[in-house]
Amino acid sequence: MMHVSKSLLFGASRLVVAGTLLLFATFASAQEPTPQAEPQAAPAAPQATAAQAEPAAPQQATAPRIFQPAWEIVVDGKAEANGVLELVFQPHGGEATLVKVNVVAKTKKDQIAKDLAKELTFATGAAYKVKASGNKVNVKLKNKKSPPFNLGIETQAVNGVSVRVGKG
Repeated sequence: MMHVSKSLLFGASRLVVAGTLLLFATFASAQEPTPQAEPQAAPAAPQATAAQAEPAAPQQATAPRIFQPAWEIVVDGKAEANGVLELVFQPHGGEATLVKVNVVAKTKKDQIAKDLAKELTFATGAAYKVKASGNKVNVKLKNKKSPPFNLGIETQAVNGVSVRVGKG
């Protein structure tokens, strides 16, 4: 009886191997593209397909700029080391201006806000009102004829200090 079961086992394993090979051969032939006759084309056609095959270079994503009549800047924390804050001020339809504030170590949030307000006053000009109150800086239009503006953070490299720009 032992001899019969070994031969059955051997025959069944051969059948499984043969079925697996048949299945693999069928799958492999299904994956291969069928060759098609290409029509004769002008010499420029192969170059066009080669250009299409190359992926385009990735582009850097940029956040959309939102222009509003008022913005509020909130400064929190105390500077642990020397650093710099850079903001970008851009009136709608105008040129962007970089506002840079150097921060000395151990400067408190209220003083950083005052320094930021001074620099923004010079950068914005007479058409905008800049006011510092505690750790907040508000920038608004002086009159309705002035265009709305965008205010964004370019660089925030001061350890221990966080700066938020929001709707004013």
